[in-house]
Amino acid sequence: MTAAALFTLALSPALPLTGQAAAQQAGGIRGLVIDSKTGIPLGGMQVSIEPEPGAPAAALPRAGVTDSAGRFAFSALAPARYLVRVRSLGFAPGAAFVRVDQEVVEVRIEATSLAVTLETVRARARAAERDRFEARPNVGVLSITRRALASVPAVGEADVLRAVQLLPGVAARNDFTAGYNVRGGEADQNLVLLDGHPIYNPFHLGGLFGTFIDEAVGDIQLLTGGFNARYGGRLSSVLDVRSARPEREGLHGTAGVSLLASHATLGSVRRDASAGWTVAARRTYADKLASLFTTQSLPYHFVDAQLHGWHAVGTGGELALTAYAGRDLLDGSFAQLGDSSSSGGGDFRFNWGNTLLGATLRYPAHALGDSGRVELRASDSRFSTGLDLGSGALLLNNRVGEQQLQATLRGGSSRRIWRAGAIASHVGTTYDALSQQVDAALFRLDQSPWTLGGFAEGTWRPTTRLIVEGGARVEGVSGTGWIGVSPRASAKLFVNPDLALTVAAGRYTQWMHSLAREDIPVRIFDFWIASDSAVPVSRADHFVAGIEQWLSPTRFVRVEGYYKRYPRLLDVNPTNDPTRRGDEFLPQAGRSFGVDLMAQQLESGAFSGWVAYSFSVAQRTTGSLRYYPGHDRRHNMNVVASWRTERGYVVSSRLGFGTGTPYTDIVGQLVRRSYDVARNRWDTAVSTRALEPIGGPRNGARLPVFQRLDASVTRRIPWRGMTLVPFLSVVNVYNARNVFTYTFDYTTNPPTRTSLSQFPILPAVGVTVEF
Repeated sequence: MTAAALFTLALSPALPLTGQAAAQQAGGIRGLVIDSKTGIPLGGMQVSIEPEPGAPAAALPRAGVTDSAGRFAFSALAPARYLVRVRSLGFAPGAAFVRVDQEVVEVRIEATSLAVTLETVRARARAAERDRFEARPNVGVLSITRRALASVPAVGEADVLRAVQLLPGVAARNDFTAGYNVRGGEADQNLVLLDGHPIYNPFHLGGLFGTFIDEAVGDIQLLTGGFNARYGGRLSSVLDVRSARPEREGLHGTAGVSLLASHATLGSVRRDASAGWTVAARRTYADKLASLFTTQSLPYHFVDAQLHGWHAVGTGGELALTAYAGRDLLDGSFAQLGDSSSSGGGDFRFNWGNTLLGATLRYPAHALGDSGRVELRASDSRFSTGLDLGSGALLLNNRVGEQQLQATLRGGSSRRIWRAGAIASHVGTTYDALSQQVDAALFRLDQSPWTLGGFAEGTWRPTTRLIVEGGARVEGVSGTGWIGVSPRASAKLFVNPDLALTVAAGRYTQWMHSLAREDIPVRIFDFWIASDSAVPVSRADHFVAGIEQWLSPTRFVRVEGYYKRYPRLLDVNPTNDPTRRGDEFLPQAGRSFGVDLMAQQLESGAFSGWVAYSFSVAQRTTGSLRYYPGHDRRHNMNVVASWRTERGYVVSSRLGFGTGTPYTDIVGQLVRRSYDVARNRWDTAVSTRALEPIGGPRNGARLPVFQRLDASVTRRIPWRGMTLVPFLSVVNVYNARNVFTYTFDYTTNPPTRTSLSQFPILPAVGVTVEF
């Protein structure tokens, strides 16, 4: 077999060929490789088939590997006599002759284990980033491995969404939010997926923490722009979070405690890797910790639970299950907070959170080609928010539920790969405001739209130097009268094996919208509504061009420039009339453009990390008003570095720098006077509660420069068959006073402006036990 022979093995028997004529033209071979001594199926064995001399030209050599159940299959074989060979390190070669006519032939091959003595070999795994560089256009694709995520200094404990903020093209408004804006887009324009299933609001405590449990996360990918047709429903980015899978059999896991939270993870996998599971849980105890230091109540905590499991189906197929549940709870009384005089007393209760249940079935389909596969997804994703102010004086509720079905077919060969899929989803939303004390319904909105769509895309490599990817997405939303077609295309040209130029363009649409205002520094949570006859579908167009240079097998530099056009956006109307339907948003247009740079050293030795720099400009136009949105940060840079020592220490640091974001300056205050009917005169008393601020131009001023240094150190210590991993982290090492917002007081002469700071210096300690 020549070195140019393609790996065309699929991991299960071929699906029946459609049509009688197809069945008469070709046959196949499927078989099982077992250990001759134990009878255990052997996965990862190299299998090849070679036709006898004189066989038809269509009977080419083929090769591949056995799956985890020891099975292999070859389909679409020309009639001939084939020699099936099995080989692997540590086993004597096995072989069998098989005659293939017009049917699938079964074969069983036994392999005998051998004792093999080798010289010292130094091995290095090939980086997944390098594989993507060579195989796909890879425009706007950024990834963080589980190992890199664990080494990023964090607020208390590792956080997936805070690590995403350190990538190029991503802007974080301030320290108090794990939310993010990508390449000038709004925060609700980011699609967040857990194992391919959507999650609406993956944040805790107003965005301070992400909902994903670090130990349950395998790796993450962020698509910052120009992403392909299989993704829809958002305008700016896709964050694809994949669950971790156990690496060894038997029950094992981790348990950890810090000043902020406790967490535990358990998992197991079968010896043949045909099935496994991971379950994780976390609870904060900010409420319990606060009671140790103060008599003031902090009635807040959140909980998370995450599950992922999989099981082999048939031969080469897999059924995977993902579940998540998280909840924030903030309840108490205004009197406990010392504010009864201003609030009028009463209890309050805020709670919000997500639930997700999703299943994925994957099965090989050799009739579609060497890489043929069928994938079916089903999910039920829900988000709800409840606010109870003053024991029923004011109740606000928002519930979103999306049930989604998706079927995808993949086929082709190493030079041509195509995908096609269909998606159906039903979204139910409820948004209401009422007062139980006066039995009054203030506002209610119920929506129940259906979304139907499909996509087709293909990747083609016409020459060794050029990769082209193109496709389109077609979607429609019931109740809107809207049907949209979103074409997308990208290409990569290799100047040499380590240098490539890339381009991409595409159209993107969004029909789920958040009522949260972008100009507010902290988003406690989002209120979601769907597009309908009164709320149009938003649209954006992406144009991206870049260059990527690999300096070594583990080091690369990428620069991408982009331009995004928003011909149709929605801006929250702060003066909408609750009794009037359709004025919740104002029509808006906009654009953003910039350049992103990523220089990364992958985890291959003692040192790893990256430098991320972004220059970005975002503009919005509402009517005659043109302004910069609150997330417009001109320059943003993050330097992340990690050093691993032979004694088990890992020392990490992060240096962040960013120019100030826009805000609306307060240029004065006026006194709102009330008319006293009994006395027939205006009330002239000046009360701070009656002062109304007068704002300058919208977002016409900017906050000062942001800067922060974080550091952490961990050490792995073997202990009684377990591993202890204590850590010490310090956020804002030199206690930089970064401005969060300003307060103004025009009752003094001269008026005063006071700044509120972001995170001060925050040390944290904790320990994780691996067993």
